[in-house]
Amino acid sequence: MPPTAALQPLDLIYTAGPVTKRFHEDVVSRVKLLIGPFGTGKTTAAGWDLIMLASQRVKKSKDGVRRSRFAVIRNTWPQLRDTTIKTYTNWFPELYFGKYTVTDHKYLIRQKGWEVELIFKALDEPESVRDLLSLELTGAHFDEVREIDETIFTHLMGRTKRYPSKKETGDENSFLTTPQVVLTTNYPSTQHWLYKKFVETPLDGYTIYEQTQAENSHNLHPDYYTDLERDFADRPDMLRTLVRGQWGVTVMGRQVYTEFRRETHVSKKPLKPMRTTVIRGWDNTGLSPACVITQLSPTGQWLILKEFCGEDVGILDFTEMVVSWCNQAFHQGVFYKDYCDPAGKARQSNLKSPADYMKQLGIMVADGIQDFKIRREMVAKRLTYNPNGEPAILVDPSCTTLIDGFEGGYAYPQIGSSGVYKPEPAKNRYSHIHDALQYPATKLLWTPPVDQTRLKLPSIGIV
Repeated sequence: MPPTAALQPLDLIYTAGPVTKRFHEDVVSRVKLLIGPFGTGKTTAAGWDLIMLASQRVKKSKDGVRRSRFAVIRNTWPQLRDTTIKTYTNWFPELYFGKYTVTDHKYLIRQKGWEVELIFKALDEPESVRDLLSLELTGAHFDEVREIDETIFTHLMGRTKRYPSKKETGDENSFLTTPQVVLTTNYPSTQHWLYKKFVETPLDGYTIYEQTQAENSHNLHPDYYTDLERDFADRPDMLRTLVRGQWGVTVMGRQVYTEFRRETHVSKKPLKPMRTTVIRGWDNTGLSPACVITQLSPTGQWLILKEFCGEDVGILDFTEMVVSWCNQAFHQGVFYKDYCDPAGKARQSNLKSPADYMKQLGIMVADGIQDFKIRREMVAKRLTYNPNGEPAILVDPSCTTLIDGFEGGYAYPQIGSSGVYKPEPAKNRYSHIHDALQYPATKLLWTPPVDQTRLKLPSIGIV
């Protein structure tokens, strides 16, 4: 037999970017989220955090060995096998660190004085989910967590801080620092549970670390992001979340306003109310009323200053809220023009229409045009018109529902999996505010077609 080759020393060099470094230094948070665009090394960072750092923050067992156990979770088995497991084993190869068991997807890392058990779980296998929710863990890593249901995450939180037990360490508290759950992902939409827990109403002990394209640029081709900008040019929703690394919107269908460009049509700073006529658009039917507050600048630019989106609220209470804001925001004596859905004047069972309730608060609404094709066309015209190099419509950055709708939340739903789309947008949380925007647009821009049959032609004398 030929002699066995001597094992070469492993040259393990890991260089964290500035955001990732702060992520590693955080030993206080219960849950830490590392989020960014493609190519920023999120999975690698999580593997390093668990194996090289978190595993050292448990107390030694009675035999003098530090032992830790982590679940590493991905939405599907192919994703787990082809990306997450490969990343872990490429950085921490079996030849140097331990043994990966294919049958039960476990990797036992053994070094002098410490052991780390990694249990890889995919959520598309019911048996795997059941096992996951019965484990005794130190912590966990959810990879590409935007694809994972909040319930799974919440339930797993109750399975961490369970290993090693005080029986094994002989101590009341087996941990030197707070045991952690690590989350990594590309950006989801602003409607995702991650946005709510980490941004909108942050929970105590939940910390977000947001990477930019520069985070891992030293390991990428110089044209990596430039090429991706071109590749995703016709999908602004994916361009925003996957390439540029920003919270976005999930497109469920075909985008209504492909003409919209955030960098063009959203103001870089808050828009200020002027002492000119206020034009309000209303969707005043149902229990999800909506209103946009707009004005025309001296140059004719349509400024969208404010949005109001109601949920399970009556039109009277909703209107009162809008009126109260306007009274504070605008100069006393300013003139208002209000446009709404013509259906808002239809009387209900109590013989009152939504428009009647609004009249009680001094708002006299005029009908917008109900035809959807006309409504869409009038807004689209503004989006494609740039007089003097300035966009004809400019939206305040606070109007997040309207903006997300423009970027694809407001969409034509697909009919099954046919590739054919319905002629009108789906009714959802984005449709109400876009209806509200369209009604005044039809009055600001639309010119009725000339009825040629009514034109009187002048008499022509024949000599």
